[in-house]
Amino acid sequence: MSDLFAQQKEFRKRVATQPVVAQRRIVNPSTAMSSRRPTEEEPEAAKVHKDATLLTRVYQVIDFLVKSQRPCTANEIRMHIPDFHDDGPEFQHLANNAKVIYNSEDNTFAYKPEFDIRTPEDLVEYLKQLPDRGGLEVKKLNDSYLADKLSKVIADLRERKLILATTDKDNRPRCIFYNHWPLDDQVDEEMKSSWIRLVVPDESELAIEMKKADLKPTQIEKNEEDKTEVKKPKKNQRKTKITNTHLVGIDLTKDYVPEKN
Repeated sequence: MSDLFAQQKEFRKRVATQPVVAQRRIVNPSTAMSSRRPTEEEPEAAKVHKDATLLTRVYQVIDFLVKSQRPCTANEIRMHIPDFHDDGPEFQHLANNAKVIYNSEDNTFAYKPEFDIRTPEDLVEYLKQLPDRGGLEVKKLNDSYLADKLSKVIADLRERKLILATTDKDNRPRCIFYNHWPLDDQVDEEMKSSWIRLVVPDESELAIEMKKADLKPTQIEKNEEDKTEVKKPKKNQRKTKITNTHLVGIDLTKDYVPEKN
């Protein structure tokens, strides 16, 4: 029995002296990514996202100014875009934006289109002042205050004969011009009566009436029908190449006569 205890004691001693091996564990990738330290790329990605969000807010403000068609204060903008702040970076972006008019006196923002045309009358007056009686491309008015109703405005001005327009293949206005020579549709009553009293003579009397008026009738000559030429088939002019040059100078009718049996 004492030998058994001695062996057990000796076994425990050997186990205690064995080296310890660390156990390998499979780590969940998502857990590993969340637990790792942030790298230098993560702040850069966050900065890009921040800039994209800023530009989105600036675009939203400009779109609001286009629809408003008037100067708006920061409070009015904030009512529609809550993220807009007076001390935020978007404020400076708008103040320095080429498409925005910022008034520092009353602290207002207004959209600045390429052409400050707000009414149909403004459009007619602008076309009238163009040098060399030139025109204006319709697509350049797509960001103006008339953009939403541009087609209707142009159609109305054309009907009133105030402007002229060139169209594309789909009959949509491409370029518009001021009508410097509007047609006068009013005809004098005396002119109408004179026109009605005119009577065209019969065909048999037309030559006599023209002769009385010292007018020479024009003679219409019938053109001769084009005679269709019959195309003759071309002769084959292909050159033949002689290959049996070894028979040159030999007359087979004389030099070679088959023997008669």
